[in-house]
Amino acid sequence: MKRYFCISVTLLDSLFHGKGDGDEPEWPPSPMRLFQALLAGTRTGGRNREWSDAKAAAFRWLEQRKPPLILAPAARRAPGYTLFVPNNDSDKKFDRQDRLTSKVAQPHRLMDGDRLHYLWTIEENDWPSAQPHADLLCRETHHMMALGWGIDQVVGDGRLLTEAEAAALPGQRWQSWDGHWPGRQAYRVPTVGSLTGLEEVHQSFLGRVNGEQYRPPLKLKKFGTVTYIRQTALPPRPYAVFELPEGVAFRQVDAVTAAAMLRSLACKLAKEDTYEFPGGSEHYVAGHLKDEDSDQARFSYLPLPTIGHKHADGMIRRLMIAEPFGGDSSCAGWAQHRLRNAILRDKEGNERGILLDPWREGSGEMILRYIGESRTWCSVTPVILPGYDDFKAPRQQDKEQLTKAERLLFKCLVHAGIPTESVSEVFMRRAPFWPGSQHPKHYHRPNYLADQHARPGWHVRVVFREPVSGPIAIGAGRHCGLGIFAATDE
Repeated sequence: MKRYFCISVTLLDSLFHGKGDGDEPEWPPSPMRLFQALLAGTRTGGRNREWSDAKAAAFRWLEQRKPPLILAPAARRAPGYTLFVPNNDSDKKFDRQDRLTSKVAQPHRLMDGDRLHYLWTIEENDWPSAQPHADLLCRETHHMMALGWGIDQVVGDGRLLTEAEAAALPGQRWQSWDGHWPGRQAYRVPTVGSLTGLEEVHQSFLGRVNGEQYRPPLKLKKFGTVTYIRQTALPPRPYAVFELPEGVAFRQVDAVTAAAMLRSLACKLAKEDTYEFPGGSEHYVAGHLKDEDSDQARFSYLPLPTIGHKHADGMIRRLMIAEPFGGDSSCAGWAQHRLRNAILRDKEGNERGILLDPWREGSGEMILRYIGESRTWCSVTPVILPGYDDFKAPRQQDKEQLTKAERLLFKCLVHAGIPTESVSEVFMRRAPFWPGSQHPKHYHRPNYLADQHARPGWHVRVVFREPVSGPIAIGAGRHCGLGIFAATDE
């Protein structure tokens, strides 16, 4: 049976001022910020005389835990304002008025509560060794004073919870993801050596002034970084993207053919290479799986039709290879490197184009249609349902009763790694949403999806509860060019 070590923090004001790396306002407060606040409370004033080897061991135990699950109230950015305060990095000037500096505050305003919870999982076999450390830290949480800036005063509490008690805690749930996600805020987390690093930084701060000599204090270096995402959001999906030369393009109805050529090229290069793919190249690159809906990791080959502007013609000029949601980007990096400047060939061996890095002036904006962040996504190529749907149109006016087509669509979402809890609404129709797209019956299909009665196609709009990032592809043909979505303007 799992247990959870929980530190709960109650903010005494509805504004939180803490900032993360890059001076960006931070929400929720990072685990490293909590670790520092807990240590500061334990060693402030007379309590520093009570510091012991047992307490040090407890903090070292905590710094070795995996990043915690964070439960936090909803918050939004409040209007910023400017303060004028003493510059603590300029202690060589002793007159307070000579070292005033401006400080821009960009706080978060709490919307539906004032309490955060940080939960570390303790497995059953770890419980005997973990319990003494967790019990000691529970007592030390009562000494915490501030979590963000000095004005972000808090009341702390620690306890041990069962799985049922942890599940009942309120708040938005934020889970850590340790892969690289460009453009997303990184959160600091404790790591092995964080306690020692903080002690060294503190000692350098105490000795920063020696007579008339000033030495800047050290900066903390012993910490890790992860990305935190809400559990209702999708993790990132790494990808490699290429562009075809001038004058080379494929019809949108031939998306499957373009994807097949890209897959064939990737398979050929994977066989010539020594790179080790998860599960082997036959599974990951070629997609030779017994079950098409298997959740085993594999590449998806996604042609990107030109859409979204008044001159868009729906032709395919860009091709993408995507890892599954939550991939570590290593396989996408291999694809970007190995397929760059390679020649696409059809099944007869004829040259059909060269894979170039994106070079057109508008390519960045076009690719952003497929990878950007939005709540609303519409299919560009049709979604192929994994079963017969009675060919009955979904009854949009009846919100309580799902049709068979809608039930199959939600099955597609699950197979694609998209939690149904993240979806607010869906809308299905035969007519396309994007100029240049076609009726589902016009698209070529691979042989195993050829029966349009057994595997019907629909155009779909999906609205998520919160913005998600692409690329998104769902349905039975999601790995071979069908069921590709693009973000719409909110």
